[in-house]
Amino acid sequence: MKTLDYVTGKPLIGNDAKLGIVYLKVKNLEEQIKFYHNALKMTIINQTETDALLGDINLKPLLHLKKIDNLKRYHGTSGMYHFALLYPNEKEFAKAVAWLMSIQYPNHPTDHGFSKTTYLKDPEGNDIELYIRTIHRAQYVIINNEHKVRYSNGKITDGRDHLDLQELFSHLSKEDKIDTPIKDMEMGHIHLYGYNLFDMQKFYTEVIGYAEGLYMPYFQMSDVGLSKEENHIIAFNAWKKTNTKAFDDALGLDYYTISFKEEKSYHELLERIKKANIKLIEENNEIFILDPSEIKIKLELVKAQGK
Repeated sequence: MKTLDYVTGKPLIGNDAKLGIVYLKVKNLEEQIKFYHNALKMTIINQTETDALLGDINLKPLLHLKKIDNLKRYHGTSGMYHFALLYPNEKEFAKAVAWLMSIQYPNHPTDHGFSKTTYLKDPEGNDIELYIRTIHRAQYVIINNEHKVRYSNGKITDGRDHLDLQELFSHLSKEDKIDTPIKDMEMGHIHLYGYNLFDMQKFYTEVIGYAEGLYMPYFQMSDVGLSKEENHIIAFNAWKKTNTKAFDDALGLDYYTISFKEEKSYHELLERIKKANIKLIEENNEIFILDPSEIKIKLELVKAQGK
C-alpha cells in the first residue's frame, strides 16, 4: 500500500486564479431560476427575459442562465459532467442538505473522504454537486494499482460512501434556519467529459498551469488543482469514449470561466497559450480558448476596484 499526496508538483498558474461564472444554455428560464433560487437558495443578481445571473447573498456571481429556443439534450459528446458549488463550512453545507430534504428534492449525499457532498440534477438534467472539502479526514492510497481512500480511523473504501447525515446535522442547532440564503459560496470545481485523458491532463497542467492531482487511467478519470487545500478544481474523464464536441443546440454548458486578479498571472497564461499554438477566440471584447475536447473556456482579468 502506497500513500499519495492529493496534489503533486508546483502549479504554473497563480494562486489568484479562480473558477468564475459557469454559463448554461437553458430552455425554460423561469423554471430554472425558480429551482436555483428556491432549492439551492441562490440569490438572483440580475434577470431579463432571456438571461439570469445568480450567486450568493453577497452578490458574488456564480451561474449565468441563457434562454435559447429548441435546445436538445445530447449524449455521447464532450462537455460538462457537473459543476460544484463549494460551501464555506460544515454548518452551511448541513443547512443546504437539510433544506433539500425538507422540500423533498431528490439528492444523493455521498462521502468521498476528502469531501462531503450531495449530488442532484436541475429540472433540465444538468448535474450539480454541493460540497465542502474535508481533507483532514482521509488520505489516498494505492492498493493493487488502484486508488483507494483511507479514512483517519483506518477504514479503506473506494471513496463513494453514504454520507453520515446524523453526524452532518449535528452541526446544526435548533436556532439555525435552514431556509436562509448562503453566504460565501464559491464555484468549487467543474467536472468535464473529454476525448482523451492524457491530452486533457497535459493541457490543464502544462498550458493552463494547474498542478497534477489524481491520474487514474484505469478509471479514465483525472483532475488538477492548486494545492492540497485547493484540490480537484478541474476534473475530467473519458468514460464516454467520445470524440464528438457538444452541438450548438445542446442543453447545458455553454462555457466556463477562469478568472484572474493579477495581471502577471493572466499574461503569463496568455504567453503559455501562445507558445502552445492555441488559438485565442475574441467575442464581444472577451477572450476564449478551447481545450483539447473543444470545451470553451472564458479567460477573464478581474481588476480590484480602484485599480
